Amino acid sequence: MSNTTKRWIGRALGTTTFAATGLQRSLRGLRTGDQRELYIGLALLTLAYLQRTAPGKELLYRKTIREGSALVIHHRAVGGPKIELRKP
Repeated sequence: MSNTTKRWIGRALGTTTFAATGLQRSLRGLRTGDQRELYIGLALLTLAYLQRTAPGKELLYRKTIREGSALVIHHRAVGGPKIELRKP
């Protein structure tokens, strides 16, 4: 989810995290007996959990190159990334 989307949701819900809003709404729904608040809170908590458990970035290649050298990365869907080091 992009930062802009998070910012808009934060403005609409009053906080910047799904977890805080979901917990507040779930507890309010339990306290008042409002099923709608409870379900919305549980849905927000579920979104927070899914967002937290999403796979992160993966380091594909790491190498220190000398100054003046160039590193070119070609991304092809079939064979994956192809890394080529060009030296002067």
